Amino acid sequence: MKLGVYLLLYVLILPASVLPRAENPSRDPWQRFNGKSQVELKANPPVAANSDSEASQTKSRFVTINGTRLHFVIKGAGRPVVLIHGNPGSSQDWTRLFSPLAAQHKIIAFDRPGHGRSQRPKHEEATVEVQARLLHDALTQLHVQRPVLVGHSWGGALALVYAINYSKEVAGLVLVAPAVYESQDGVSFLTKLPAVPVIGDAVNFVLTPLFGASVVRRDLKKAFAPDPVPRNYLRSVLSEWTRPSKVKSYAVDDALLTDCLKKFSPRYSEIRVPVSILAGDSDLIVPEKENAERLHKAMPGSRFVLLPKSGHEIPFTRPQAVIEAIGYVTSSS
Repeated sequence: MKLGVYLLLYVLILPASVLPRAENPSRDPWQRFNGKSQVELKANPPVAANSDSEASQTKSRFVTINGTRLHFVIKGAGRPVVLIHGNPGSSQDWTRLFSPLAAQHKIIAFDRPGHGRSQRPKHEEATVEVQARLLHDALTQLHVQRPVLVGHSWGGALALVYAINYSKEVAGLVLVAPAVYESQDGVSFLTKLPAVPVIGDAVNFVLTPLFGASVVRRDLKKAFAPDPVPRNYLRSVLSEWTRPSKVKSYAVDDALLTDCLKKFSPRYSEIRVPVSILAGDSDLIVPEKENAERLHKAMPGSRFVLLPKSGHEIPFTRPQAVIEAIGYVTSSS
């Protein structure tokens, strides 16, 4: 009886942070920009653009690191800027930034391991530190040197871990609504349940599709508040996030984040590269006082911008603020 109650409660309050993003291996969503763009990189080839025309295209590519196949999109030429999405999410979450940023930079957006079209590591747990290592090795294989890292939400923690572990290989950080200190928000027995054998599978593959759409609508409204959810985005995620194939990855990411923050948050002050922190004063997902503002105080010399009447989804709702933050960091490094 208790097990049935736990399962029902889980489905009814399942947060959007652990709902699945669909993966369709037969169709690359970035092909609408360039129908011939999907490439599998091998033998460490350079990926620099060969012409202005090539640089203006958004390319979809894959790179394999220690048996893990990672997907990324790339556009532009110049100083590299790497975009790291939250949980859940994918490289598509940065679409409003690609064209304006690519006018001056080489923009690279990865699907984190287990997200979008990227694989989850098969032989090790994909902790934040492991994901930072995979990203580092991927960028090395792509011949990307000293990028500016831009991390949104969960991706902010990954960017900080990367900067700590590879301190000489980062030019700067832009942290957007970063989730970088321990919190019980969205992390509980119920949100960890998808990682539990048998029970988690039952929830993922039987119950989640029944309730997913209503939960997605509710939690996206919360994430975008006080702005409305873009209709096209809502339509896209409703068709994608009601598939349960990625639920376990997202739930495990949430669960692993807590241990990461315990280990690395005392070391944020070690980071010496230029840092710009953005937060919304109306963020209902990651409270800015407990994260962005606290991080600013822990990192002497960092720049902190509090955006009025703004929520959590700043890359969608305030893209110009992100562009300006990147400009600040690149001009300071």
